[in-house]
Amino acid sequence: MGLESVPLVMEPDALHRARLEAVLAAHGPGLLRVARAYSTSPTEAADLAQEIAVAIWRALPSFRGDCSDRTFAYRIAHNRGITHAESRGVRERVTPLVEAASPVPDPRPNAEEAMGDQQRREALWLAIGELPVGARAVLTLALEGMSHEEIGAVLGTSANSVAVRLSRARAELRKRLGRRS
Repeated sequence: MGLESVPLVMEPDALHRARLEAVLAAHGPGLLRVARAYSTSPTEAADLAQEIAVAIWRALPSFRGDCSDRTFAYRIAHNRGITHAESRGVRERVTPLVEAASPVPDPRPNAEEAMGDQQRREALWLAIGELPVGARAVLTLALEGMSHEEIGAVLGTSANSVAVRLSRARAELRKRLGRRS
């Protein structure tokens, strides 16, 4: 559900709230993953996600629709993430969160394979967290399924620049993941 599908006959406060809810419903999980990429603990990621939601809330009244609501939300998330990392004195290395294992046993028949998948996800997030901020940004947005054009709009650069940065970031990520094997 995009911003354009929010009814315009509501009271201004209700419209504002509905627009925020629409953005968070459509992009909340991805925005949380962006917050996680710039955080060092689960609590810090939750705090940053709340900061992102507040920043979106504040920016919505001036949003003119020059880009998609997805680009709008991710641009805010990326900018808040960079500001957050810089304010913490962390410029080039932020250790991302690793999702906690569920206390409930996995009922699927192949639990060993699921464990391997979890370990690979953990290794991926750790390796991404070791990358420079610029590489981390393009990779995180690419993992969210954004096109080069969308990533460029979020980061304020061209699609060609994104392609080059993404290629370099992937090469560096492969190198770092190879060292962990």
